[in-house]
Amino acid sequence: MMFEKLKDLREYEAKTQKETAYFLNVARSTYAGWECGKDIIPLKKLNELANFYQVTIDYIAGLTTIQEKRLKKIDIDLTIIAKNIRLIRLSYKMSQKEFAESIQSSQSSIHNYETGKTLITTMNAIELAKTYHISLEQLIK
Repeated sequence: MMFEKLKDLREYEAKTQKETAYFLNVARSTYAGWECGKDIIPLKKLNELANFYQVTIDYIAGLTTIQEKRLKKIDIDLTIIAKNIRLIRLSYKMSQKEFAESIQSSQSSIHNYETGKTLITTMNAIELAKTYHISLEQLIK
């Protein structure tokens, strides 16, 4: 589970929740909610942690057990993610509605993701990665 990795990585780095929350520019209670699994960490913050810990988002999200080193900082770019989501959908020759249903989302959300109006949610990104066998790292690059 993702929240377990958040705690494991934080403890491995000998950081407190308060220090980690400060790094992410969120309240300690917000970070604690992510770490205990009460809330889902936003993709942008998940990426910031991956950069900080120098591991892949896939590792933190529990999509792989291999702790690959992330050698280069990656910034979230809505345009790149929008293009990648659209390319994945089109490669499967699916409508936005069909694609949305396949990842348990809505057509309007897919439209907003593909046009770069909103960043894909962490849970939709994970579902997309699992359903279409892609890496979250591929999605954001």
